[in-house]
Amino acid sequence: MNTQTTGAEKVRWDLSELFSGLDDPKINDVLEEGRLAAERFVAKYKGQLAGLSPEALAGAYEALESISSPLYRLSQFINLEYAVNTADDKIKALLAKIETSSSTTANLLVFFTLELGALSDEAFSKFEGAEALAPFSYKLAKQRKNARYNLSEKEEQIINLKDLNGSNAHQKLYNELTASFSFKFEIDGEIQTLNGGQLRALRQHPDADVRQRAMKLFFSRYEENALVINHLYNSLVKDFGVEIGLRGYKNPISTMNTANDLSDEAIQALNDVTTESYSLVNRYYKLKAKMLDLKEMTLADIYAPLPQASKAYSFDEAKKLVLEGFKSFDGEFYDLARSMFEENRIDAPVEPAKRGGAFCASSTPDLKPYVFLNYTGKVRDVSTMAHELGHAIHAILACDQKLINYHSILPLAETASIFSEMVLTDSLLKKETDVEVKKSMLTGKLEDIFASSHRQNMFSSFEIASHAAINGSLQSPQDLCNIYEQELKKMFGDSVAFTPEYAWEWSSIPHIFNVPFYVYAYNFGNLLVFALYQQYLEEGQSFKPKYKQFLSLGSSASPGEITAIVGADINHPEFWRKSLKYIETLVDQLEALL
Repeated sequence: MNTQTTGAEKVRWDLSELFSGLDDPKINDVLEEGRLAAERFVAKYKGQLAGLSPEALAGAYEALESISSPLYRLSQFINLEYAVNTADDKIKALLAKIETSSSTTANLLVFFTLELGALSDEAFSKFEGAEALAPFSYKLAKQRKNARYNLSEKEEQIINLKDLNGSNAHQKLYNELTASFSFKFEIDGEIQTLNGGQLRALRQHPDADVRQRAMKLFFSRYEENALVINHLYNSLVKDFGVEIGLRGYKNPISTMNTANDLSDEAIQALNDVTTESYSLVNRYYKLKAKMLDLKEMTLADIYAPLPQASKAYSFDEAKKLVLEGFKSFDGEFYDLARSMFEENRIDAPVEPAKRGGAFCASSTPDLKPYVFLNYTGKVRDVSTMAHELGHAIHAILACDQKLINYHSILPLAETASIFSEMVLTDSLLKKETDVEVKKSMLTGKLEDIFASSHRQNMFSSFEIASHAAINGSLQSPQDLCNIYEQELKKMFGDSVAFTPEYAWEWSSIPHIFNVPFYVYAYNFGNLLVFALYQQYLEEGQSFKPKYKQFLSLGSSASPGEITAIVGADINHPEFWRKSLKYIETLVDQLEALL
């Protein structure tokens, strides 16, 4: 199906609930009032926290929320505008203005966390367990625990300011550079101009020659820009390394683990257990090579459709399938997902200057989120729709939380999204009687699992290795390609052939540039959900209230406490091994169908 005729081109979000447009005078009002309110906050509370009662400290938290909420909405608005048009100079100028102003306001408020962290045990003791601080108790305790990583107020302010023209600017350049890539590609005898997302979608083309030419062309553009991209990555990693050294973190990944309130040991266990199961990836792709009748399967072929599975879906067809899947699980989930369509909170078309990929963006608890898609009609786009709507449902269910507790930590943030994909797959498999279609569904599900679990684990391993290398000495493009090739071979073994262009794949992964060590969150979320979904199949209706409670908590308690509600022990390696057994059952099912 041509990407211009899916019906997605008509599906645009309406951001007027946030601001009326780029020229809305409220934008300047928000920035000015945010700064003035922050100055009043400083005048009232700076140097005074030790003498506050628990009730007065709760009032300070409420005041912080009233300052932050309008700025969160403004940040959401401008970033959504930028996502759909990364080439618009007016949007970029306003984005820079908002970031600069918000950074100034944030700098005024830096003292609060630092001062709380520096309180003596005696001064802090009156806040522990205080009823007035119940909504803030977890974050208060976490701030206290992590205070050892804080720098002085002046140092924190300098970091915020230098990042505007340092790491933030490097990330922006990477995103704008890669979003600007366009590709002349011949398909069906016609030369087409495609963006990166459209070209990568050709990995699902039935013709092996198209798949391999597409990916060779895609990565060639990154290789052509290796001078800039390699410099950006080295600079970002080195900057990150300097800062974690100043703060006293044990390892680069420790920053993300600390933010997520997860131990280095727990995440290392997750990495190790997933790496142990790379044999499942190897086993699956040998099966797929047989299904495709390929003598040699390359990395460009890993998402190739089965001969009987080259089906495309209009946007409306995908919407119907996804909503039916939610309805089969729970009426409330269905209603919440449907409201996202009815309230024009989804942007779906593929456009030249639009950012690639998909995401769900939420800002404050009193506003519903927005979903960003690049819908091309592929079967994976249907799963992506369910995935992002799962994020939206999660955000809506957490709407009773304070802003400080609203956004889930990254690993738990993937729970509802991946669970929603599984609900969709289960719904479709139950309806389907055709063996060939079932094979297609199982291969699609397994490939989604390997993409969002094992490949993310591989990316995380690359990050660990590349950060260690760069913090020792700057790495050349070839050095980084060599590190990445080693990880590829570790994951796929002898199940696929490694063509040279795939050594450059690391340079095309936005997360490793924009949010170091973000990617393990996908693997964490995946394996957590496999266990939860199996529990749902065993418990039925009694599972749903616990699951909704889990989602409603946002980040108001530790990950261990939140997952315990549904019976998960995330600190035990055997828990993760149990989750991996679910993947093996899917491979077994596929093998039986063959």
